[in-house]
Amino acid sequence: MSHLLFDIEDHVATLTFNQPEKRNAYSPEMAVKLTQYLRECDRDPNVRAVIITGAGDAFCVGLDLNDVRERGESQAPEPPLADHPTQRVLRTYPFQICKPVICAINGAAGGFGAAYPLTCDIRIAAEDANIAFSFVKWGLVPEMGATWTLPRLIGVEKTADLLLTGRKISGREAEEMGLVLRAVPAAEVLPEATRLAREIAEGSSPSAVSVVKRMTWGRLMDEGELYRAIYEDDDAIAWSIRGPDAREGNAAFFEKRSARWSPVDPEALPRFGQRNANPFGRG
Repeated sequence: MSHLLFDIEDHVATLTFNQPEKRNAYSPEMAVKLTQYLRECDRDPNVRAVIITGAGDAFCVGLDLNDVRERGESQAPEPPLADHPTQRVLRTYPFQICKPVICAINGAAGGFGAAYPLTCDIRIAAEDANIAFSFVKWGLVPEMGATWTLPRLIGVEKTADLLLTGRKISGREAEEMGLVLRAVPAAEVLPEATRLAREIAEGSSPSAVSVVKRMTWGRLMDEGELYRAIYEDDDAIAWSIRGPDAREGNAAFFEKRSARWSPVDPEALPRFGQRNANPFGRG
């Protein structure tokens, strides 16, 4: 069975993460098919709005920690981007397509599952959904450009709170801080997203909607800045997965104990996020 379902009805395309037995943990198949289906939606004139949601009681709990552990323990080098299933040159993100994308966060959203919705245009969440940018709890760093998008949505201080603690917030708290447009009872998340998508699809000019979306994202960022953040996140997450804190965070999770983190040497840290700096050197 496909890890990502795709359906079109009444000019609205719905993409559904479909590994409910794993709480929709992000898989390489999802990565490839997300790009494939988003591009199809972009090209199909019958599609005027897109919804992304999850099957079962979770939206997406992030990367499969067993996969993270295997990558961290592997002595083999990371595969070249050209051979990797989530390679950056092939990926397409919701903010790139001309159709509006609504993220229906129907349940738990952690790690990648919390960061990916930030690349969508609108977010609707279940009131009792647990949302957590939990990367630091596993010795990892945020991905999907979260350090770029989050401050623009909720401000630097609230971003620091969420990213540096990795704490869980409810859908209701996410609404209060401006992270999502609305929080509704879990059973109403997809219907509410569908209602909004159909309102756009039926009542708004597709051409005007496309131009407004491009103008909004284009004026939000300098040319290429969000791409740069996402691509740099790829390098940062690969670095952190191979580090001792990722191994320790993963072991602590599976052994159900508190993590024993390694001390930090500031001079040994890569310079991610510093313009014109070599991330792995001092220059």
